[in-house]
Amino acid sequence: MDIFIDWSAEETDVAVLTGVLVALGEHGELRAEAALLPHAGHSDARVRRAVAQGLSSWSSSPRAFSGDARTALLRLMADPDAVVRKTACCTVAVGQDHDPVFADAMAAALDDADRLVQLAAAYGLALHNDERCVEAARSLGPRQPGSLEEEGYLEAVWRYEWRRDRR
Repeated sequence: MDIFIDWSAEETDVAVLTGVLVALGEHGELRAEAALLPHAGHSDARVRRAVAQGLSSWSSSPRAFSGDARTALLRLMADPDAVVRKTACCTVAVGQDHDPVFADAMAAALDDADRLVQLAAAYGLALHNDERCVEAARSLGPRQPGSLEEEGYLEAVWRYEWRRDRR
């Protein structure tokens, strides 16, 4: 772990740095999070995507995201790059931190210009048991033919509706 932490602070090659950050993200230690966060504002989208993905290692933990991780994720959910936005939405979606600020950020992402970001936001709202996912899925319409990714996102909304209607 120490090697990756030191390496992430010094690496300048984007491809190598991205790999180092992905490796850091696979460790569920606070030190990994601390090493990831300084790169959330990196100029290269691949690095920012690695940060958003790396913060998802915390999603299996019952704890909430740290204040710095929350700030970074909210910024990444509004990133100029659509893949970064989608990745950040997915990280928040599967996270155990159900702070309303995240639900509101995902609801804002429903108006994104990119369909996959919209779908990831609807997915996140469904996993956070937020009713806004239902109308979002309806407005997005059926999945695109051959898209398993879209099917997975929409299936979460259908599961939410099924749970809601069973009550």
